Amino acid sequence: MSVCMDTTSVPRWDEERSIAGGGRTFTILSFGDEAAEQARNLLPSFDGRRVDWMRLPAEWGDTAARVLRRQLDASRVGCRLVLVGSEAAVLAARAVAVAGGLVDEEIMPVPIDTADRAVYCAHCHTTHLAGVEVGRCTTCPNCRAELVVYHHVSRHHAAYLGYMIDAEER
Repeated sequence: MSVCMDTTSVPRWDEERSIAGGGRTFTILSFGDEAAEQARNLLPSFDGRRVDWMRLPAEWGDTAARVLRRQLDASRVGCRLVLVGSEAAVLAARAVAVAGGLVDEEIMPVPIDTADRAVYCAHCHTTHLAGVEVGRCTTCPNCRAELVVYHHVSRHHAAYLGYMIDAEER
């Protein structure tokens, strides 16, 4: 499958690993032990600023969503958010942060693992994690459709688009 990487929505994490200057407070969310080590290495870059660091479970879930929403509800102008963890956790947290009012420039994504991808099934509208490369196939655990993981990432759904490999033939 040939895709022009200049026009795809697949994250270019190295290009996105920046944050707007002028932040007064920084919240770091790290997902899992490996992410905590990476977050610890980032701390000196925020020297002189107030930093809240929250260590969360490796997997994104209801607890992490509640913690992030509570932080966003208490935030003021000048807050910045740093997300360190698996790609799936970082994308999910970013979606909640944007829904909560932050803009891309106020969020610094730091994915440390891109092995498992969140895949959104275009047929049954569920999301699942799969250890699959973009352009390869995975089976939706809900509807059992064989899905191609496409070069499109929905920042809203926090997942790669998965569509049925033989949809035209059905």
